[in-house]
Amino acid sequence: MEKAFNLKVNAAGFAQLTFDLPNEKVNKFSEAVVLELKTIVADLKNRSDIKILCIVSSKENIFIAGADIAELDKITTAQEAAEKATAGQDLFNQIENLPFPTVAVINGACLGGGLELALACTYRLVTDNEKTSLGCPEVNLGIVPGWGGTQRLPRLVGLLNALPLILSGKPVKAAKALRIRLADAIAAKEFVKEKTDAFLEDCLTESGRKKIFKARQMMPLRQRILESNPAGRAIIFFKARQDLIKKTKGHYPAPLKALELIKKTAGRSFKRGLKREARTFAELSPTAISKNLIQLYYTSEEIKKDPGTTAEVSPREIESSGVVGAGVMGGGIAWLFSYRDIAVRLKDVNWEAIGKGFAAASGIYQQLKKRCKIKTARINLKMHHLSGTLDYGGFQNLDIVVEAVVENIEVKKELFGQIEARVGAETIICSNTSSLSINEMAAGLKHPERFVGLHFFNPVNRMPLVEVIPGKKTSPQAIATVVALAKKLKKTPILVQDCPGFLVNRILLPYMGEAINLLQQGAGLARIDKLIMEFGLPLGPFLLADEVGLDICFHVMRVLAKSYAPRMKTSRLLEALYIEDKLLGKKAKKGFYLHSAKKNRPNPLIAARVKAYQQKNSITPIVFSDQEIIERSIFIMVNEASRCLEEKIVAKPAYLDMALITGCGFPPFRGGLLRYADQVGISKIVNTLNNLADKHEAGFRPAKLLTDMAKARKTFY
Repeated sequence: MEKAFNLKVNAAGFAQLTFDLPNEKVNKFSEAVVLELKTIVADLKNRSDIKILCIVSSKENIFIAGADIAELDKITTAQEAAEKATAGQDLFNQIENLPFPTVAVINGACLGGGLELALACTYRLVTDNEKTSLGCPEVNLGIVPGWGGTQRLPRLVGLLNALPLILSGKPVKAAKALRIRLADAIAAKEFVKEKTDAFLEDCLTESGRKKIFKARQMMPLRQRILESNPAGRAIIFFKARQDLIKKTKGHYPAPLKALELIKKTAGRSFKRGLKREARTFAELSPTAISKNLIQLYYTSEEIKKDPGTTAEVSPREIESSGVVGAGVMGGGIAWLFSYRDIAVRLKDVNWEAIGKGFAAASGIYQQLKKRCKIKTARINLKMHHLSGTLDYGGFQNLDIVVEAVVENIEVKKELFGQIEARVGAETIICSNTSSLSINEMAAGLKHPERFVGLHFFNPVNRMPLVEVIPGKKTSPQAIATVVALAKKLKKTPILVQDCPGFLVNRILLPYMGEAINLLQQGAGLARIDKLIMEFGLPLGPFLLADEVGLDICFHVMRVLAKSYAPRMKTSRLLEALYIEDKLLGKKAKKGFYLHSAKKNRPNPLIAARVKAYQQKNSITPIVFSDQEIIERSIFIMVNEASRCLEEKIVAKPAYLDMALITGCGFPPFRGGLLRYADQVGISKIVNTLNNLADKHEAGFRPAKLLTDMAKARKTFY
């Protein structure tokens, strides 16, 4: 077996241990790697010819990516997990206790077990490589750092710096790592060897060591005051828990367990802290939530590598773009292009509209600035990527044009004729439609091979999903180019076949329609939303409708009702609220809720409308259990999702699940809609749907795929 480590020691006693995992793009800790490193460390303990050891990686842009996820996934018992944690802890303790100083030279990603190894070293040198990042992503897999991270990190950088790293799973860049004292020095990546040599020399001198350890003691006054006394630490832990509950709603045990672990071990025995860490790791590793999150990690990685087509084509590089329509979506898409340093030309019918598009983009930048994600100088540079026009000026030189106008098929078809006549021969043309047929829009084009649906979700700056919808004549290169562009924009592209509503909206609309049915049959509006959010979705169906806009919901529902009748219908209540009452939702501060800066409260008009509907249709309000509301809401989504798989609208269940997670916030801890269906039981879902169809309406009748799966006792995964 090829070795993962190579040790070299020069005549001056400077040793270098290079990590280069054979046949892998990244370095990661597997059981075999841990055993190999353990053997090396056992030998190092007895060496008298080494003055200092530096640990480096030969992988480009990677120090160590962490533990082997496949081995984490295979853990089935707490005992097995505890043994793995203890083995890693023991190894890193041995590295920490070597008879000479150690330096981790970090040029690239240093995550999870990689950071825990670096923390066990005496010193850490990072490079300014934009790929250099240091973090503890374990909570994103439903576990906690198990190789000493929860103990060494707070001791090194303090609670105020350690808790965000451990509880959020988000890494920090090199400059911040230096600022919070996680790194002792930073080097330009081009001169890392020279800087490393000089740093190693410093580490061997008394003055150099004093300078490093003095820098580690430098702590902002606020941090020193809070962390130096029990009352201050209590405030830190209280606030951290408060923030976690707000963000996770208690659905994700790992960050809460990590916080409890750090709180119980802060300022106490390091040895006991490691034991408690191993127990916590062992408690979380075999859980369903951890396995669900690991599977989502696999799907995410698969999507990142998926080119969108099996054809051997190379995507074109997109450097310039156009957006037609400067409304909410157009302004958001224009912002996204500018943020990713792609020049964007914004077109609308008048300068007032274009001004609103610019204001929308600027508004998103100001939100980022308020959250300290970007500085004014960078905003100014990125806003200079934006320009406006009324007459397609400059469009002939663009690589891609995205249409984002009103959801009307005739308006869009006429517009595409104009766009095609004014762009270059190679320009890809996209529609941001949320429900209209890509094939129908492409029918009037001279070059339908370059036409693609590119459906962004609102708000563009927050929603990760992009549905890529090829038409029958779309070329493989156009598909590959748009998929590659979505990845460049840091979005999650899911390839979806053309059908009314595509994937996410097609599944969401029956769910929203069923929420309205429940409301009309006697379930309270606020109660439905509350139960759905307790289930794990970020918004209940009525809050979601207000967020999207009642006008858009109505138009999409009408398109889907036309195509999927009788199981999908246009809601008379929604029609009355939009057409007669002119309710638009959050953007007009009135919808199912009355929206204000402080609080959203149910719109009393809705209750009056529902009561009138019940009287007109002789409906006696039903008393629903919580379970009935959840099952009617979620199982109808499972049913429509099954039809989408039947019709091959999406390639596989995992992609469908990821689309719903990234497009509408289906709770990741449940693993996705179809993984959740597997866990509930396909037979139970089929029986429940049949009962609901008998009791209420045929729209609940289970899809053939679901019925066949129940008979064959099959699952989606």
